[in-house]
Amino acid sequence: MKRTIMISGLIISFLFINLNVLFTLDSSHAANKNNVLNPITKDDGTQWRIGYCESETFATYTKTLVGIVKGLYERGWITNLEGFDMVSKSDDSREIWRWLATRDISPYIQFVDDAFYNLKKGAVGENITKRLNEQNDVDLMVVMGTQAGVVLGNDRHDTDIFIFAASNAVRSGIIDSVEDSGLDHVWAHMDPTRFERQLNAFYDIKQFKKLGIVYEDSDIARVYSAVSEVETLAAEKGFEIVRYYVAEPQGPEDYQRYYREVREAYDKLATRVDAMYVTIASLESEKLPELFTPFYEHNVPIFSQLGNIQVKNGALMTVSVMDELNTGRFGADTIIKCLKGAKPRELTQTFQCAPRIIFNSEVAKKIGFKIPFELIIVTDEVYGEIPE
Repeated sequence: MKRTIMISGLIISFLFINLNVLFTLDSSHAANKNNVLNPITKDDGTQWRIGYCESETFATYTKTLVGIVKGLYERGWITNLEGFDMVSKSDDSREIWRWLATRDISPYIQFVDDAFYNLKKGAVGENITKRLNEQNDVDLMVVMGTQAGVVLGNDRHDTDIFIFAASNAVRSGIIDSVEDSGLDHVWAHMDPTRFERQLNAFYDIKQFKKLGIVYEDSDIARVYSAVSEVETLAAEKGFEIVRYYVAEPQGPEDYQRYYREVREAYDKLATRVDAMYVTIASLESEKLPELFTPFYEHNVPIFSQLGNIQVKNGALMTVSVMDELNTGRFGADTIIKCLKGAKPRELTQTFQCAPRIIFNSEVAKKIGFKIPFELIIVTDEVYGEIPE
């Protein structure tokens, strides 16, 4: 009975968040009736030049970029997206950026082809900053990820910076607070309680006594792996955290060591915990079914921090708190306000993503986990197999 009440409360809170997101987006669209977001060129009639920097290649970054592009199209800043639906399905943001940069898609904005940077693929923060200061040929940078936010969200230049998909830009030291970035030219999307909401949902569904977690023992990894949120919930609910540290791979040649250590950690955890929280890390999706085998053998439910891609590839479930499309639309409106004269620091940074509940029914069957009926009726997506 108590569990039913908790899950019912969880469902009500999710419905409230969904309605709040819809209200925010609808209000934004209503505001444009006053031409607040209508497209303009620069004062001299030329296009606004936009650059891009990401921490690494990551599906969330790509999907958020697609959301920004679609938001700009909805507002009329991009006028031609014929053929974009095909390229937008790519997991490679470089491919998407090149498509945007090499086509006549807008009289108002230009995606600058050689202003695309990927830090994990060799881009150097100092060189990017030098370009922004000396060439002065980029009006605004779209930035994806915690590391890229740290590299560019600072006072070493004055180019407008819009940061997305940083796990917590405040704890990472990128901005001063949810309400104030601290620098006139810096803005960062914030949904400060998203992982707290996610973890509370997991606990309401499976009141675990021992929760397993694997992450790199570094300050930045603690932020994007939501370690602080796990520790806070553990203190509140009284469960034990069983953790192992595995350093992230430093390059292609380091993945063999990385996966060996992850598998060793999973083998040990499977016999010690009654639930597993798989955090954001350098785990390739196709590797997951094999890596998760120890948890299947010991009937341990796997909850994914990242989202549906891990559930599709063998995790039991996620409460996805990364609504990239609507975050991108919110970001597009924010970028437009900046291009029309507002300072990034003056603009609202908070947008609470609507949660989506996603299960893998084959995993549930494999580990003997009965999905509560109250959740079945509000589940957004179900996968019915574990890939070979």
